[in-house]
Amino acid sequence: MKNSEKIICPLCSDTVDKLLYRFHIDDERNIIEKIKVTNPSWTESDGACSRCVDYYQTAIIREQRILPEIGPHFPIKSADEFIILPTPLRVDAHPGYTGKGVTVCFIDSGFYPHPDLVSNKNRVKKIIDVTGSQKVPSTGVDLGEAWHGTMTAVVCAGDGYISKGLYKGVASDADLVLIKVQDEAGRITTGNIVKALQWVLDNHETYNIRIVNMSFADDELVSYKTSRVDQLAEELIKQNIVVVAAVGNDENGNILPPANSLNVIAVGGVDDDNNLDNGIIKAYHSTYGTTIDALSKPELVAHAIWIAAPILPGTKEQAEAKALYHLIDWLSLSRLSQSGNESICQAQEYLSQTQLNTGILSKDKAEISKAIIQRIQTCKYISPHYMHVDGTSFAAPIVSAVIAQLLEANPSLSVGDIRNVLFSTAKRIETIISQRQGFGIIRPRKAILKVLRKENIMKQRTSPFINKDKNTIGFFIENSCAEEISLAGSFNHWANDVLLMEPATNGIWQIEIPMLPEGKYQYKFLLDHKHWMEDVDNPYREPDGFNGFNSILIVEHQN
Repeated sequence: MKNSEKIICPLCSDTVDKLLYRFHIDDERNIIEKIKVTNPSWTESDGACSRCVDYYQTAIIREQRILPEIGPHFPIKSADEFIILPTPLRVDAHPGYTGKGVTVCFIDSGFYPHPDLVSNKNRVKKIIDVTGSQKVPSTGVDLGEAWHGTMTAVVCAGDGYISKGLYKGVASDADLVLIKVQDEAGRITTGNIVKALQWVLDNHETYNIRIVNMSFADDELVSYKTSRVDQLAEELIKQNIVVVAAVGNDENGNILPPANSLNVIAVGGVDDDNNLDNGIIKAYHSTYGTTIDALSKPELVAHAIWIAAPILPGTKEQAEAKALYHLIDWLSLSRLSQSGNESICQAQEYLSQTQLNTGILSKDKAEISKAIIQRIQTCKYISPHYMHVDGTSFAAPIVSAVIAQLLEANPSLSVGDIRNVLFSTAKRIETIISQRQGFGIIRPRKAILKVLRKENIMKQRTSPFINKDKNTIGFFIENSCAEEISLAGSFNHWANDVLLMEPATNGIWQIEIPMLPEGKYQYKFLLDHKHWMEDVDNPYREPDGFNGFNSILIVEHQN
């Protein structure tokens, strides 16, 4: 076949590079049957383009309730036929838990009471402005500071009201407290961050706040021991509030407060190319490394690109998105062929709300369509109301949403329990260096199942536990599947069959060794002579040279 000859898909009539003819019958029988239902004359020998195969596969998934039903007015495909998959599906979130009864506090630039948060049920308990501007939007106003915070809150806890349930967050029933910290000059100052954290510390019991999400960083490169932001974050953690922070989007940057703090869960990003099938997950260009206090950050990674997020209602951006999609409808109904002035005037009115030149109406239909789709792609619009976004600012809310699921499943979980569950169920990605991903990519379903199995019973001590009274050091690890676990480290020349741990109740293994001389030591646990594992309770770790980490034990001079 000559390269100049057009290939037309028999299903969608689009011009494509090639058609698929050889179907894996066992795997794609449902897809074939689905195509034949809507296209009775179609046969496998006619072929289909890959986009159509994806479309019918998505329809089957939706019917199986893996994707929510979205109705006839909101196609899952965007104008350029690019599918942005819903976040719960991409992260494999447990569908039975939605953060109900859990309050998440977002400290961010600013907020808008988006329909995905308030229309079905107003789940916003409180909106606070610590900057003193009193400029919290209540209607569709073009306020730049409201964009970022609204997006992060909806990514976490939106119920998909505008999208008929399609683009809902993992914690779609969670309650929210929203604190605005960006001033009218567009700055997020240390002082305003401190005010916000102090407000949470003073009011968390009133609003039952269990999680704080911070998708930004302070400007100060300091130790967490001297940063007022970090000190307040640690105070919240002592009050059994989980603090989650984005690490940032500069892989050569520094880890700044609050992500640099000892017990704050710092979140980096990964990129799955918005594809469930290829199994390839790449590193996102998020910040990583060692802090001033020798802490390795991040602890976890989550999806940080191709995330569906809302366009702020009432803005010129939403007006443009609506106009562009009206133009797509206008073209699809072949109105270009109509000779009436009314149709052309309508198209010109739509175009006036976009950045496109009205002169494109003199072009042919294909060129007009190409210009519209290019504009949609440039702006990352995926519907009149949503766009796709990227950044660790959106990876952090995914982690916060999963924590809300865990707390719904078991409200008695402590911060330590939650850290243990998340870190021990995360999966390290072999193709990404350990420093960039910490314990690995979050696995929401695994974490929920671990909580439901009650494997997360809180240890009596956090490992390692230096007992000055007994002059010993205790180590603890939770694992209900292992038959044997040993402790090995630089203090015993990494002998892996000497310090055998003893099984206790609830899957806890423990060992106590005599106090070591002052110094820095590396150690790990060896499970069943096969699998090395760092101590998930210990925030101090460093690369082991094998794409993993050694846990660090520091013994200071005993007075």
